[in-house]
Amino acid sequence: MGERLILHLPETVTTRFLVATDARTVPGPDYLADAVGGDLGRVAAELIGTPALTIEPTPPGTYRERLRALGGTPDLVGAARHLAVTSVAAPAAQPRHAQATRLLARTLAAATGGTVADLDSSRVLPGDEGPPTEPERFVPGDDWVSVFIASDDGGPSLRVETAGLHRFGLPEAAAERVPYASMLTAANLVRGLAWQLLAEHTEWAAAAGPDPVRHTAADRLVDADDVMRFWGTRSSADGALPVTLDWTASMCPGCEKALKALPPGADPTAWWAGPAAEAMPKLVRADPDP
Repeated sequence: MGERLILHLPETVTTRFLVATDARTVPGPDYLADAVGGDLGRVAAELIGTPALTIEPTPPGTYRERLRALGGTPDLVGAARHLAVTSVAAPAAQPRHAQATRLLARTLAAATGGTVADLDSSRVLPGDEGPPTEPERFVPGDDWVSVFIASDDGGPSLRVETAGLHRFGLPEAAAERVPYASMLTAANLVRGLAWQLLAEHTEWAAAAGPDPVRHTAADRLVDADDVMRFWGTRSSADGALPVTLDWTASMCPGCEKALKALPPGADPTAWWAGPAAEAMPKLVRADPDP
């Protein structure tokens, strides 16, 4: 069967959004419950007024440095008030629970002329044109999972890692010692790996009586179609890349470990320039299918 890694799933996971606004008044729970619609809106309305969801102001300055690090504009960083929209759920309730929470954050932002920052994927969300919406279909590349690139321990190579998987009870996906020329290849590799981990999570969540301990294959194929599925498109692409997974420290704030993809016994530089480059799609992003 091959080596398998153990994933210890937490009892609960937290989803965190921040709404920055200059509005003097903030709509209450009844407004939010009436403003959301559709199947996802019903899930969101059911959360309102329960211990699973909190919407509360944060003390001035609590998140300002974090917002600056996310590239927040001065009006976002220095907004008159920051409202934390936080939900807690079992891993098996994700991603639906997180989708409903983001819908509520967007609805609150639309009602107050505010902006939403996703503190788990470390990004500022684009504003809505017209009434706030949230797709019923979950697509990781729809601002749920970010990919960040940084210098690898200050050396001549890069480290590539996701942000956002931890809110689903999963470790982040990473690649280390990536040559600069292979930046896009590594970004798509961790996107494909992120899709696989989320797909495995969905299968686990659908099983009866899920165990808090999960096992995942250390040796696997990450193929080009995994990358396309990350973006929510059914367009197919050729290419498959064998990798071996191992644990590494995570760059993600509040995350202890990430799963890194390793070349299976190959010279890393040659592997990135050869098999990895040939297998991974050459795209920066893709629009999801309707």
